Amino acid sequence: MGVGNRARGAWVKEEYHSSLLQFPDEILQNIIDSLPNPVDRNAVSLVCKRFNAIEGSSREAVLISNCYAIPPSKLVSRFPNARSITIKGKPRIVDFSLIPHADVWGAYATPWVEVLTQFFRPLRHLRLKRMTITDYDIELLMRGCGESLQRLELEKCSGFSTRGLEMIARTCRNLKELNLSEADIRNEGAPYWLTTLADTAKSLQVLDLSLTEVEDVQQHVLEELARRCHTLRLCEALKIDHVLPIVKAADTTVRRFGIGLYSQNVENPDDIAEAFRNCKGLQGISALWDLDEGSVMMVMPVAARLTTLDLTYALLGQPELMDLLGACVNLEDLQCTDIIGDRGLREVGAHCTKLKRLVVQQDEAGFVTQHGLIAVAKGCFLLEKIIIYAADMTNEALVTLANNCPGLSDIRICLVQKYHDSHPVIELEGNSTLNLGVKTLLMKCPKARRLALCFSRFGLSNVVITDEGMGYIGQYGVNLHIITLTNCGGSDAGLAFIAVGCVKLRKLELRHCPFGDASMAALALGCPSLKQLWVQACQVELQGVRLLAQRRGLIVEVVKESSNNGVITPWQLIAYASVAPPRKDLPDNIDHVHDTYCTPLYSEQYLCPSTVAEEMELLEAVQYD
Repeated sequence: MGVGNRARGAWVKEEYHSSLLQFPDEILQNIIDSLPNPVDRNAVSLVCKRFNAIEGSSREAVLISNCYAIPPSKLVSRFPNARSITIKGKPRIVDFSLIPHADVWGAYATPWVEVLTQFFRPLRHLRLKRMTITDYDIELLMRGCGESLQRLELEKCSGFSTRGLEMIARTCRNLKELNLSEADIRNEGAPYWLTTLADTAKSLQVLDLSLTEVEDVQQHVLEELARRCHTLRLCEALKIDHVLPIVKAADTTVRRFGIGLYSQNVENPDDIAEAFRNCKGLQGISALWDLDEGSVMMVMPVAARLTTLDLTYALLGQPELMDLLGACVNLEDLQCTDIIGDRGLREVGAHCTKLKRLVVQQDEAGFVTQHGLIAVAKGCFLLEKIIIYAADMTNEALVTLANNCPGLSDIRICLVQKYHDSHPVIELEGNSTLNLGVKTLLMKCPKARRLALCFSRFGLSNVVITDEGMGYIGQYGVNLHIITLTNCGGSDAGLAFIAVGCVKLRKLELRHCPFGDASMAALALGCPSLKQLWVQACQVELQGVRLLAQRRGLIVEVVKESSNNGVITPWQLIAYASVAPPRKDLPDNIDHVHDTYCTPLYSEQYLCPSTVAEEMELLEAVQYD
């Protein structure tokens, strides 16, 4: 009976498939276009060659998460009509100096720019992230696509100068967005490219210069940009002399504002407060502030309207932060440091009840614990993302977070080595672990797609997440796409749970974990969706690296150990899925792992929980995408 049912089911499926193929291409294209999720579109493209061709020809927005995953020519054949293209280059760990000589790592934009300018006209949106793009590449891009470009993003890119920006400013007359956030820009000639941009790009709406070294901008140009842009984020290097005229100019347009407020450029705080009050559409503020208790009152008139607030670089004390946050009753996105303290987080839990995203980075003088997290969890029931660097954590706090915030999709818990007289850290002494808290989080938060568990202390005497906890991740983390672990697990058996259970896992990052060759063998056979892997300072040896390289479609690279001023960076492993052959632009400090690879893997600083009692390094790498 069961066999008959299966046969009938297969026949119905085949008949449905055949009838669907009878539709003309136009109808099939309309059906495919109704799928907004790229994952669903990718699944449809695997049905047959016809579906693949129709889906590819109708795709307008394309994301290439690794520039070495496909050859540029594949972009042409697979998505010939794409008009919005995103290409990501170097691994995100280069942001935190975890890869030596990252400036020559690769991710060169030249082959991609050549393809884009030849085959993708008109191109409306181009986003490059962590790519190396030269002034020549920009010139080539402007000649081919400059007139049609409406959005250009060179986020965290390097290799270009203000000369390249001058070419962009002269050519892109239809530009609506220019994002240079955290880009490494050389000041070489063309110092007044922003003046050209203000004169040329009359439709500009978004300009992001945050965390760059852009200089030499005239005051009247900034005022003109403030009048025009609904999102304007400036940088510290601009050295703005007078803030008031810029805030006044932004009163009718700006919705997202990033500007430096210093005692040197604030002439009259009351006037600036009134100017902010007149910015009726202002919803978000990000800035580097150096203000006293009285000066912070300048932004209080708009506090109740703010939905996003970035205080990461605000040099404010806890009392000022508490006053400001107590007034932000509509806040949805908050970024700050642990200067906020548990008292500040209690203020957030009490007043910011609409909060969806909370990032608490670590500062040398800050200190937050599980008590602050519990306060947030008891008041912010809409949380979707939590990143917190805490000096202490308990299962009770994680369970409270899980029970009160079931909509969490991004969970990153970092335990840093800090001590404070007001809070003796005792909760994790002895044999205590956070296994139960992690289990509850994954059980109660079914939307969780990203999980980071990073601990910078508790070595041989106390593993915060044991193999039992790793088993919970494998059992309940079936929907996880990204996992980052530092100082977690007790043996290869722990990672084996993830390799078997986390079938949707796309990116895995491991640091200072006791995982060896058997773990690499498990990953070579498990995690069918795995696209990217990074391993540093674990127990992997040559055999494990070679086993991993046998996984079909996986490129494995070894970054050699290096030393800089006596500081040793252990060798590390980077692996990524690719349909392209191994790249030819490998720098001298990186090897491609092939069948006969036999270079000894050795580290003078062999650190993992099974070999040292305590791991002291900072954990900044967990924070960003």
